[in-house]
Amino acid sequence: MPLRADVPVSGKVLDSKGGVLPGVSVVVKGTTTGTSTDGNGAFTLVVPENSVLVFSFVGYTRQEVPVSGATSSLSVTLSESAQEMENVVVIGYGTARKSDLTGSVASVSSAQLTQVATSNPVQALQGRVAGVEVTSNSGQPGSGTRIRVRGVGTINNADPLYVVDGIQTSDIGFLLPADIESTEILKDASATAIYGSRGANGVVLITTKHGKAGATQFNLSGYTGFQEIRRTLPLTTAAQYATLVTEAYANGGIPLPNYGPQLQEAIQTNAKGVDYQDLVTQKGLITNYSLSASGGSEQNRYLVSGSYFQQNGIIKNSGFKKYVIRVNDDVVLTKHIKAGVAATFTNNNQTGSGDGQGGSQPYQVLQYALQVNPIINPFGPNGSYTEDVITRNALNVPRYLDEQQFNKVQNNNLFSSSYLDIELFKGLSFRSTFGINYFNNHPKQYLPQYYIGPVDQRTPSQLIETRTENVSWVWSNYANYNKTFADNSTFSATLGQEAQRGYGNGISITAYNVPATASLQYISASRSADNVVRSTQYDGSLFSYFGRANYNFRDRYLVTGTLRFDQTSKFLGPVRTGIFPSVGAAWNISNEEFLKNVNYLSVLKLRASYGQVGNQNAAPNYGYASVANNNQTYIFNGTPAPGLAITQINNPDLKWETAITTDVGLDAELFNSQLTLTADYFDRRTRDMIALLPVPDYVGQAPAPANVGSLRNRGLELALNYRNEIGKLQYNVGVNFTKINNEVTSLGGGNAIASGNVLPQIGNVTLTDVGREIAYFYGLQAQGVFHSQGEIDAYRNADGALVQPGAKPGDVRYVDKNGDGTITAADNTYLGSGTPNFTYGASLNLSYSGFDFKVLFYGVQGAEAINGAGFNLNKSADFVGVWSNFYASRMDRWTPSNPNSNQPRVTSADTNGNDRFSSRYVEDASYLRARNMELGYTLPQSLLNKVQVRGARVFASVDNVFTLTKYTGYDPEISTSAFYNNPLAYGVDYGNYPQARTYRLGFNVQF
Repeated sequence: MPLRADVPVSGKVLDSKGGVLPGVSVVVKGTTTGTSTDGNGAFTLVVPENSVLVFSFVGYTRQEVPVSGATSSLSVTLSESAQEMENVVVIGYGTARKSDLTGSVASVSSAQLTQVATSNPVQALQGRVAGVEVTSNSGQPGSGTRIRVRGVGTINNADPLYVVDGIQTSDIGFLLPADIESTEILKDASATAIYGSRGANGVVLITTKHGKAGATQFNLSGYTGFQEIRRTLPLTTAAQYATLVTEAYANGGIPLPNYGPQLQEAIQTNAKGVDYQDLVTQKGLITNYSLSASGGSEQNRYLVSGSYFQQNGIIKNSGFKKYVIRVNDDVVLTKHIKAGVAATFTNNNQTGSGDGQGGSQPYQVLQYALQVNPIINPFGPNGSYTEDVITRNALNVPRYLDEQQFNKVQNNNLFSSSYLDIELFKGLSFRSTFGINYFNNHPKQYLPQYYIGPVDQRTPSQLIETRTENVSWVWSNYANYNKTFADNSTFSATLGQEAQRGYGNGISITAYNVPATASLQYISASRSADNVVRSTQYDGSLFSYFGRANYNFRDRYLVTGTLRFDQTSKFLGPVRTGIFPSVGAAWNISNEEFLKNVNYLSVLKLRASYGQVGNQNAAPNYGYASVANNNQTYIFNGTPAPGLAITQINNPDLKWETAITTDVGLDAELFNSQLTLTADYFDRRTRDMIALLPVPDYVGQAPAPANVGSLRNRGLELALNYRNEIGKLQYNVGVNFTKINNEVTSLGGGNAIASGNVLPQIGNVTLTDVGREIAYFYGLQAQGVFHSQGEIDAYRNADGALVQPGAKPGDVRYVDKNGDGTITAADNTYLGSGTPNFTYGASLNLSYSGFDFKVLFYGVQGAEAINGAGFNLNKSADFVGVWSNFYASRMDRWTPSNPNSNQPRVTSADTNGNDRFSSRYVEDASYLRARNMELGYTLPQSLLNKVQVRGARVFASVDNVFTLTKYTGYDPEISTSAFYNNPLAYGVDYGNYPQARTYRLGFNVQF
């Protein structure tokens, strides 16, 4: 057989628009011989005659070109491939092919983000990604969203870092989902270590939409619809309420109070009473419209967009409006220099309170509506407000509801960024980015003076107004180097420096005796000399160096190393510098020779990584300093003198928390990539966790925060996706599963941390202690009720004394955990927690002849919740003479004629402590929610061409279609935001504004 002669081949590789493509891989098929195109898209290679050249480039369709003996010069055009672009992901300070990743990175597309009706991009991530828990702070319009990447990693701030177009920020609420092109979530140390002291809680990378070359294209999209409360709670009617209260006084041997005749009348007339849930709720309008224009040449691409979002709440007098204007421009200045600028301006306006905020404001509109008795009409004959003489701990609900119109929050946000990209020589580029974020916030609350009765009144009026301004900027400079070797191996490196600073100040004034007239509701109109002024300030900075190197040996063996040095102003000099290394490796098993003939296997990759990442956000600004209170008076030689008192000890050694993460992952694609699987097992250990260092009581000062705690999260993540078609029917099914085991491993010798205070009569309901998960529930274990006097008499201690001597038939039976023969706080025990056994999500996408149908599910299994908001609805005794409404299920309480019930009796003289915190108030909060269902239709292009429209789609959508749960509160999706965003109150329901069900009709038109 004659030997083939070598022939020289040269040529140029272009894109579909005729532009040159540098860095294209050119390899002789079946060999390791190859090269890559230079900055002009040109290449030169000597190859055997009659061989085949393979041209490949990220984001473009792979192409094979035969070489004959006559071939000397080639011109190859590569077309963009949507599928290939999906295989490119954004990573810290650059991009990479998915096949080149050694870390755990998940992607969410723009279409997925816009499937749910929300103004918050984070909320749209719910159910999409394994290992990522997304919980709405509230259903109140404009409320934020909590996101946890791979569980709660600290008892302090566990929020992830957000990076928008390369600029780091703590929040992305200034964007709308429609503004985002793609979202990547970095989960393990190999992926996040490039962000050093800010990456311990995960990193969310946002790429916004930019202009594309070509004629100006307009995109108009929008929807409108309404929202309604998903469910109302089944409460007692006026007659049922009166029956229970009357019975309670009879069981307590106490005469009916002065409102007894009203109770008797309600029973005799079988009155329904006032439906307060209906009184305060409404169907709320929701609307969103966006218009963008983009286009330009290869040298200058631009995009301009404007969006308007409005949401009227399902509780009256609550609503939200959001205006967003975005502009960006990308310019090719020279053959080797590119630049770009972008700016996003956002204006938010929120009205109403509505939320259960916990702490100092435990009751809000919906909570008052639940608690107030249904007998008393809140309106008098002349339409005035009436005093509630029965439920004296609840304000007049219509009056309080009307007051919400005076609660307003307005804020403005300007986020701008710019970049300069210089190609220094082949394979080496330099990029400088600068971003600045300006945010001002203006909450204003007016509390008018009024008098309804001795309990329900306010004097004088109050106006609480706050003004804050925050500025943060980030300047990053880094170089990227890429080299492709002749054996098709590649090497890339990133080396950079970064500086950040954030500063701000705020002032808040509470003014008294301010007129009710709208035009006079200003601080300057106050008629009081006792106004209160408070102020806040902060200033923090970070200076960093970072580097990363990647080596890919013949698309088989990959290794990534990352190192970052951070210096922060949050800590003092000796502990100011942190070093955060990571290493990751991967093996593309499917590229090995022994799997080349396995046709059904497209990708099989094994990944492993290890690294350290910091969490400087766990520490406050100036947390190393002592805290002092002023306005203290000291006596020296009989003469008073002003001074300060130290109230908290300082700790000069305070530093950031560090998360040490180990991850092992597997990526697989089968059947021509129709079936994809990603699996990860991770072990994340948080060391140097900040907790309060115990000090002796005689010190007389609060303990200092110190790096004495530790915590461990271990988990399993699975994501499976399958796509195929049956004739014209195309379908895509995806599921994800996450199981995380959370355990506190040290508190530095300190006591367990109690938190989650529900009500004064309950107190703290969670503990955080070594050996258990964060914020587990801690209280008495209830065992139903005593059904008879015989059961009470039989429940005795070793000495023969009654364990619950004050109990009567129908009272709650508690477990004597410590066996001392009495029921005390020493019998408190573990009662579960809000940490679920696992979470999961599922999606189904169908398309057929222009029609498309989408379904998104999200579920939580094994989580418990404390229905703190429903405490009074479940009570069996009164609280200082106050009777609020009841769950309708309380009608099944124990009575002599209903002795088998496990619902405790009602009584006005509780000698047993039936309403002590116990497992009675811990409920199963598992749920499965149909997050969204959407049906759409894309109009035929033949029809659209007649009106010069490039594309048009209409759709109908429903959010929160149904929720399957045993939880008796409004919503099993419980956030800690109602308790000052405290992770130690995880799983405690303070009465959050519930998630609404939303119906929408929408459209999208391109022209």
